[in-house]
Amino acid sequence: MASKNISIRLDLYQKLSELKEKHESFSDVIDRLLNEGLKGSTSRLMKYFGVWVDLPEEVTQKAEEFRKLMDDNIKSRVKERLNDFSG
Repeated sequence: MASKNISIRLDLYQKLSELKEKHESFSDVIDRLLNEGLKGSTSRLMKYFGVWVDLPEEVTQKAEEFRKLMDDNIKSRVKERLNDFSG
């Protein structure tokens, strides 16, 4: 396979180095990042779908309770603001 040398800033080299996995070359890292970027944000999020599936029930229950509290808090604040505007 043909190759080409490129010049990059040291700060970018360090960032690429941090993103590089043990089995990857810098070309692999750049290719992976470009492919992820080209696929759009949805595909980048897809790798996180289902990560909570193996969590204990008590953890998922606490997360659901927290989400409900946050939803209720947001609804309450929106309602207060709407009341402020309506007089």
